Amino acid sequence: MIARLLAALALALACAPAFAQARSDAELRAYLSSGVARLGDRVALIVAVENARTAEIRPLPKVSGLTIGPIGEPSEKYFIQTVNGRTTRSVSRTWVIPLTPADVGQYLIPNFEVLVDGEARKTSELQLNVVKDMKGEELGFFELASSSNKVIVGQPFSIELVFGFDAALREKSGYYNLALAWWGRLPGLLENDVPVPPQSTQKGEILLNGRDRLPIEILPERQLRGRPFVTLRVQRSFTPTRSGTMEIPTSFFEFGEVIRSPGLFNDRWEKGETFFARAGELAIEVVPLPEEGRPLEYGGAIGKLEVRASAEPRDVDAGDSIKLKLEWTGAGNLEFFTAPDPARLDAFRDFRVYGKTEQKAFDRRTVVYDLAATTSQLKAIPPLPLSVYDPEAERYVVVASDAIPIRVRALEGAAALSNENDAERFAKDIRDIVLRPVAREEPRPLGVGVVLGALAALPVGWIALRAFARRRFDPDAPAERARRKARKQLARDLARAAGREETTKRVALADWMLREGLAQEALAELDGVLVASPDEPSAVALLAAPPQSLNVAGLGALDRAIEALEATVWGGGRAGVSKDELLRAADEALRGGL
Repeated sequence: MIARLLAALALALACAPAFAQARSDAELRAYLSSGVARLGDRVALIVAVENARTAEIRPLPKVSGLTIGPIGEPSEKYFIQTVNGRTTRSVSRTWVIPLTPADVGQYLIPNFEVLVDGEARKTSELQLNVVKDMKGEELGFFELASSSNKVIVGQPFSIELVFGFDAALREKSGYYNLALAWWGRLPGLLENDVPVPPQSTQKGEILLNGRDRLPIEILPERQLRGRPFVTLRVQRSFTPTRSGTMEIPTSFFEFGEVIRSPGLFNDRWEKGETFFARAGELAIEVVPLPEEGRPLEYGGAIGKLEVRASAEPRDVDAGDSIKLKLEWTGAGNLEFFTAPDPARLDAFRDFRVYGKTEQKAFDRRTVVYDLAATTSQLKAIPPLPLSVYDPEAERYVVVASDAIPIRVRALEGAAALSNENDAERFAKDIRDIVLRPVAREEPRPLGVGVVLGALAALPVGWIALRAFARRRFDPDAPAERARRKARKQLARDLARAAGREETTKRVALADWMLREGLAQEALAELDGVLVASPDEPSAVALLAAPPQSLNVAGLGALDRAIEALEATVWGGGRAGVSKDELLRAADEALRGGL
């Protein structure tokens, strides 16, 4: 019983991070189909939940002048993807909720709750700007483009936003905002790092969705419609994780006047007339990696890659270390593929491979292999191949390094490094061992001295045992005082946990069990969770003491209390476990308490 109880406690505490991770796998996104809309245009609130078993939208907020709803039924999509022999499954639920503004103006939609796998999660605030007319197509421009409209799962691609306004408005304009309803909310994407612009590039900032600030590049002016235009740029790179169509809704670049209003103490700045430049919708098709023609050694490399190899030193003795450096560059998933292993290739059978070091970046992958030649017959380091899927050619290709000439000198009077089977060498090494039975000696009778010594030790042992028993069960003994102190500390911890999550009570109960010596196996799991205060004995010191005698008949109450706590924490249980219930269960488990 007690073993099952302790195992349940240790397992629950050890699994808590795993459960948290499982919950974090479910993703919630809420965004608008457009951050800017003309009065009367169709606009919607989109709520998407990924990788959740259940999802439910709680009552939506009320916004003055804006009708939200009805909610309706969600659309569901299921995805199955196999990459490098690993199959992943996911499901996506999407609600499209209509929004109807009564008049022009800015509407702030506050965050609201969505129940995801029984956990209440909140969306971020959203801002909708409703205008009477969208003037600005002649005074500004906005271009949204992708590096490719068709990509492979795992193939990085970039999105470039180039926008600007008539240079004649430079002195008059002072308000710039990118209204990107989709920013940071596209499902099935991992964002990559992008190369840092050169130092000579001018940089600045712009408002993003009226709240955040986004770094931008200031490009040279371009000629458009016969006039110079101030030109700005934002670049982002993504890696798709599943197949399907990636849809980017309409985006807007908002720019206009900022009016200065003198005040008594400080001047006020207000937004005046604004203009809008629009970039149309963008769709990117993501297709799965083809199975046909995929090599067995394929490690996930995708793109148009090149490789360059070097080696140092190249004039060595047999067995000396050679650092083989390979550097892959190009447009591809340089951060994500598995580098080839020379130890698995027949071409490297006369080399020992001791390991490798790697450096990964968005535009470069560098691997340094530590090799040693085993024979002086070697004249070169052979090419190292990498299987790559080329999306442009739509086939698998091999990108191989060039062979590198080397000179290997044999060590005079030394045996060459051997490549023979280790098991065979081991068998030869121990062939001189002779196996023979060892004669068993007959037991000798005990001497008179041994018998007399044992009789003399009996009184001493009895006195020592009596002293130990008195120290152990004396109410004023250190162990008993520690036990009473652990009981009081449990009561204080449970009192502090009142009104908080049941997890706090679980930690308090686990702390008490550690202090009582009941959960020595859980010490490693609780390291860093339970921290003894300076005026109290540490959990480690108390665990070193012998465990208290248990009341086996009273363990049932403690078992039920822990099960009730677990049911409450992980869902499906009753409302909670009170402080008094936990204290009674603790007292029954240890002889009714003190």
